[in-house]
Amino acid sequence: MMKSVGQARVHPLKLAALTAPLSCMFAPAALAQELNDIDFDLALEIRGVESDLDFDEGEEIDSSGIGARVRVGANWQAGYDTSVRVRADASIFEFRDDERDSLDSVGGRVEVTHQYSDEVQVRGFVRRVENVALLEANSADQTSVGARLQWQKDNDRVRVTGEYRNREYDTATGGNGEGYRAIAQYNRRIAPYQWIRFELRHEDNESEDEPRRSYNRQIAHLRYSQPVAKRLRLRPSLEYRQWKYDARIAQGDPEGDLREDNYVAPGVDIAWGSATRGPYATASAEYRFRQSNDERFGSDAVRVGLRVGYRF
Repeated sequence: MMKSVGQARVHPLKLAALTAPLSCMFAPAALAQELNDIDFDLALEIRGVESDLDFDEGEEIDSSGIGARVRVGANWQAGYDTSVRVRADASIFEFRDDERDSLDSVGGRVEVTHQYSDEVQVRGFVRRVENVALLEANSADQTSVGARLQWQKDNDRVRVTGEYRNREYDTATGGNGEGYRAIAQYNRRIAPYQWIRFELRHEDNESEDEPRRSYNRQIAHLRYSQPVAKRLRLRPSLEYRQWKYDARIAQGDPEGDLREDNYVAPGVDIAWGSATRGPYATASAEYRFRQSNDERFGSDAVRVGLRVGYRF
């Protein structure tokens, strides 16, 4: 007796045999579509620093020398309102001081950004960097995790960031440190490439293994950007920093107090190029009016720098 059409069945093995060629045909197309949703970028940069300082005071190089950096990134639009960015970078900096080894750093960062509304955006991130110069140590490895909340309407933008940081010092004792950083920033856009920005930071670091590396620091930074020609901007700035250590006695202090430092630094950048693709260059100069109750760190200082690179 013949089975009706509605009762017909196809054996699973036969179904697999029939659909396998189709899967092979459409899988590369699906993969290609996924890759088309990913934007890749590459940046190469060389930099030079000329400074009166022979020590570092943050995540930036403050000592004289020359270096290079390469950065590779990928952006994926994971959804209508969500994007993912992965970035890896490597850098080398050769200090002019022969007593200091070159600083070879590698790092990676992953961040997820979600646009909750036209005005509110949230971002979470995690980063790992090895052999980086810090305020309390010339070399350390750092793992950090944090989040950023952004509100933007018309030409006004406010960002608030919180970050936890764990540090492993490249010292003979191999101590660790941990702490947090909080940042509040306001940006007012006036016209294309013309804006004014004010930022406040508070940082705290604690080290039980090496108490001399414990500190807290506050930073206030004001910057203005003014276009002066095609692809050329002038950016004057003013920065104030103050910090104190938990367990460093100030040398030369008659009271034997713990070390406390601060400086005011007027500066200016001249930036050329696009912020997205193509060649770019930034020349910077600042003068730091320093004060310290440690006689070794109370002198004023000049720092000038030059960055030249290309974004692919």
